[in-house]
Amino acid sequence: MRQINIGYYSAKNYLDKNTFSGTLYHMHRALSNQNINLINLGNPSKPSIWQKPLKLVNKASSLLNRKEVNPNSFYEKFSQSVQKTLSKKPCDLIFAPVSSKELGFLETDLPIIYLSDATPKLIKETYKIYSSEEEFLQASQQEFVAVKKATKLVYSSEWAANSAINDYEVDPNKIEIVPFGANVDKVPEASETLKKCEISKCHLLFIGKDWERKGGNIAYQTLLSLLEMGVDAELLMIGCVPPSEYQHEKLKVIPFLNKNIPEEQEQFSQLLLNSHFLVFPTRADCSPIVICEANAYGIPVITTDAGGIPTILKEGKNGYILPLSAGGDEYAKKIATNFSNKETYEQLVRSSRKEYDEHLNWNKWAESMYKIMTNVIQ
Repeated sequence: MRQINIGYYSAKNYLDKNTFSGTLYHMHRALSNQNINLINLGNPSKPSIWQKPLKLVNKASSLLNRKEVNPNSFYEKFSQSVQKTLSKKPCDLIFAPVSSKELGFLETDLPIIYLSDATPKLIKETYKIYSSEEEFLQASQQEFVAVKKATKLVYSSEWAANSAINDYEVDPNKIEIVPFGANVDKVPEASETLKKCEISKCHLLFIGKDWERKGGNIAYQTLLSLLEMGVDAELLMIGCVPPSEYQHEKLKVIPFLNKNIPEEQEQFSQLLLNSHFLVFPTRADCSPIVICEANAYGIPVITTDAGGIPTILKEGKNGYILPLSAGGDEYAKKIATNFSNKETYEQLVRSSRKEYDEHLNWNKWAESMYKIMTNVIQ
């Protein structure tokens, strides 16, 4: 395999594990481990303890000055800076993950691979984050420009790819589907993931910032249903603060863990090693990395048929998909059925980890990306 020169093109700080849930950081690291000379385009920097205070100071300063800011000026300056870098450090190809805004201002004859996990239309339907129809139309126009400029498009799911074809007129022959990996630095040995099979108490895990969208209330009801069924269970929630009415002696909450801090990353790892099921009743999602992370620890996932999840989760192998209408009782029955028999549960742990090893890790993703990149260059 020959070494290729790839420009990593993103205005986001892709060296920060908290940016885009750490996905851009892990993509960057995985590509660096291939036969690739990765050229940083933009000005990424490793996060420091001053990052948050400085961000607050800058925000306060801009509010005080109250100057009219052109939203495109940042991306214009960014692309100008990138083009200067390209003149000094030639690339074979530009890799642009979730960079539709940035691509609109880049002038180059180099082939471009644009990667995303959703389209603006799907984001509008899934997250409802656009403040106005005008903002959505602008995002869609940027997407049309990005997909037209791209030589190849890589999506993390069939769900996203189908929207690109149907809503943004992308030629299906330009598309590749490559699932994401798990955003964990240190993956435990497979033998370590089996130790939880010896624990009789059922440890449930819920991870998510958005209580409503991630189905936090259903995860809580799952705990109550299991307890009513006589199953010795407890629930750990990471990343959110439940509404005040959701309290129970068997419920533990950790509002936030910063993966940039080694001690908190280690704490996260230990908590996953001790968990038996990820209860993930998400109402809307794209390609949730948390499923890949759970499988890395041999944790089967009970979730919904939302967004790109069917690309990641294979029924009965690394978890189960329940209908959006399912409540806590249905989740509890599925968990109890699989946990009550030690052999059944152990097999589910093994097959969950196997899905991670064979499909849902960043090394596999990078190997696929290297093949796509070399084919584009040839």
